[in-house]
Amino acid sequence: MIKAMDELLQHWSEQWKQRSMKQCSPLGKLIEFKGVMPSSGKKGSRDPLGQGEIDDLAWEVYEGIRTLRNELQVLAWEHYHWEGYNEHKAQRLGLAERTYYDRLNRLHVELREALRARRKQSRRA
Repeated sequence: MIKAMDELLQHWSEQWKQRSMKQCSPLGKLIEFKGVMPSSGKKGSRDPLGQGEIDDLAWEVYEGIRTLRNELQVLAWEHYHWEGYNEHKAQRLGLAERTYYDRLNRLHVELREALRARRKQSRRA
């Protein structure tokens, strides 16, 4: 596993998990925060599915994941969005534990390359 990619994917996952609070109605936010409306502290948002904001870093990871093969996309969602032991996640995906870890490493390598390619492409534009 590549530690930097693991940290990026954990951040991406946390952003997706926390977006549920960002969907709240203004009244719901006022009630939850006892009359003091919270601010996101940033201008603009990334709201790919109309389900709440995610930050720019999480958005880049999301876009990088979308360029990967389907099996790696599914693995990213399974590994980083669901709690539990990796052995159980591997079973849900129908993989041997060793294969699960090999694909997880492949996810990190290919995502790193996809993010580098996106970065180079954005520099040219």
